[in-house]
Amino acid sequence: MGVTTKIDTADYAAWADRLQGTNINGTTLLATDYLNHFNEVIMLIEMVPDMPDIIEDVLAWEPKTYVQHFADSGFRDKDLAIEAYAHVPENLLAQFEALDACLNGNIFKGQQRLRDIDPSDPPESLGEEIRVSIGKFHRLVEMISSVINGATANRETIEPDEIYASAEGQSSTQDEIDALF
Repeated sequence: MGVTTKIDTADYAAWADRLQGTNINGTTLLATDYLNHFNEVIMLIEMVPDMPDIIEDVLAWEPKTYVQHFADSGFRDKDLAIEAYAHVPENLLAQFEALDACLNGNIFKGQQRLRDIDPSDPPESLGEEIRVSIGKFHRLVEMISSVINGATANRETIEPDEIYASAEGQSSTQDEIDALF
């Protein structure tokens, strides 16, 4: 049996009203601005084959939780994003956090590889390895974006009452992650 999370209709309506005019999704209560944290390091990693001197910048990157990202950001509605995060439905939050952990882990592995680079390795082998990793990173960012924007594997969007209902029958986020690797 799937996880069921019910939300009071009035509570949902109140959140939808509060989030009107913000860059926070009124259905999922999540903001895509969080993806900027990943996009910055992914862009740096993409540039490593042509600019190896930026490896230090890549190695300096550290993961941040959703709340840490917004607490440190200049995002206009950062306090609201942090508050709303505490109310994200359990089934959605589980998908989001699983994907977030997977992306953080893969970026960490990429950092380890860059840390262990042997200067005698041919540059094209590093370039190919980075290309493969970047593809995985981009796919994970797309998957996180889909969760943030209320999409599922089967449909482009879902209705609010479906997000706050049973997770039974929805595709497994972990199965999707496993399929990437």
